[in-house]
Amino acid sequence: MVPRFLHRYTTPLRHAPVTHVTAFLLLHEISAIVPLFTLAATFHYARWLPPFIGEGKWVSDGVEKFGGYFKRKGWLGEEGRGRYKWWGRGEGGVRVVVEFATAYAVTKALLPLRLIFSVWATPWFARVAVSPSVGLFKRLFGIGRGKRPAPPAAAAGTGVTAGGAVGKARQAAGKGVSGG
Repeated sequence: MVPRFLHRYTTPLRHAPVTHVTAFLLLHEISAIVPLFTLAATFHYARWLPPFIGEGKWVSDGVEKFGGYFKRKGWLGEEGRGRYKWWGRGEGGVRVVVEFATAYAVTKALLPLRLIFSVWATPWFARVAVSPSVGLFKRLFGIGRGKRPAPPAAAAGTGVTAGGAVGKARQAAGKGVSGG
């Protein structure tokens, strides 16, 4: 159940077209990636880590996750091996992993705020970014350019178009809508 004060934001999202769902997912991912790299860079260049976060479960999960990723990429390795590109020796590689792990933990802790932000900004982002992108994609790849139905023709000289209108001449002859 969503809190009542969020209903005006979540109701359009629940009944939204695909653009709103796409906008929400993009915003949610952007609100995770941007803080992750911003915080990691801040921790790295300031040479500072928040002391109260350094030993939590999320940090240890982050160390496992980013340590394994960096090793697979060849960015982090054991001393004496020459094939590692960035941090082959010493404390530098471990420090970067711990900085990313701490940034990951802070980003995880910000999840409720990220969700509220994503829900709040979804209608705007769908209108400003997703819908124009979909339109551009359709124009570039010719999607949706099938034959369109011709506009309804005007009834002879009466100015009435489509809609099943019956002219006065037919009604006078007894061939109206209800008659046969």
